[in-house]
Amino acid sequence: MRTIIFMVLAIGLLAPGAYAGEGYVTPMGASCPPCDTYGYCGKQLTYAETVRNLNAYYAQRGFKVSVVRQFGRFLEANIFSKGAVVEKIIVDRRTGRIRPIRY
Repeated sequence: MRTIIFMVLAIGLLAPGAYAGEGYVTPMGASCPPCDTYGYCGKQLTYAETVRNLNAYYAQRGFKVSVVRQFGRFLEANIFSKGAVVEKIIVDRRTGRIRPIRY
């Protein structure tokens, strides 16, 4: 029994945030500035509008954005801090929803 308790505590200490979603740069439920509320964009944003909005959104937090690819209405981008990738995100151009993804 002690071994099981020790293993559970060790896993909890070695993997902080793995269960709570901590460590993300982008909070869950974030959306780009013109689309304040999830799903509220009146029209689908263009590629250029989305990139401009992402740059503005992350620049005020001290991060840089690099778009990796576009597929359908989605954009995948890397978020950089001090030259290192700190997060990968996906953006829905129809709703403005920004969400972090693991890589």
